[in-house]
Amino acid sequence: MKRQALALTLVLVLLMTALAGCSTTSSPAGSVGTATDGSEVAIEKATMKFIADTNEGGYQLLSTEELNTWVADGKEMIIIDTMPADSYAKGRIPGALNAELPKTTLADATDAQIQAFKDLLGSNKDTPIVVYCGFVGCARSHVGAVIALEEGYTNVYRVPGGIVAWQEAGFDVEK
Repeated sequence: MKRQALALTLVLVLLMTALAGCSTTSSPAGSVGTATDGSEVAIEKATMKFIADTNEGGYQLLSTEELNTWVADGKEMIIIDTMPADSYAKGRIPGALNAELPKTTLADATDAQIQAFKDLLGSNKDTPIVVYCGFVGCARSHVGAVIALEEGYTNVYRVPGGIVAWQEAGFDVEK
């Protein structure tokens, strides 16, 4: 329960940070909002699904900035990019391994996808496992986090903004 409350708090802090500049960001038709294309409803929908997934999954959240610090400090962890191999080849967080997972639910994952993901986890169940996908609305990282928890890993983190937030933050990308 405490982890879920912490996860929800982090999501809300991320949203408040994103919304902090809302009075100066204008979208089409002169309205004010977070979405540069005016699709505030889409952002809200993705956010609500993200919160529900996080609460259901029981994993921790890790911001793009904090992950960058971990990478720069050489922290021991396993980073898994859950995007398709062609996306992974175009650019990934430094040190990330790749195991494609479905963008919907764990029920849509094939046995081969699940096994490929499990094969990357390593034997130490206390090693931090960091999963990411494309962006907040992508559920591939949720699927990976759930698999890792089901396998008994105790330090499982999902990066909400995925590779898009990583690149927008200007952090190094490995190819």
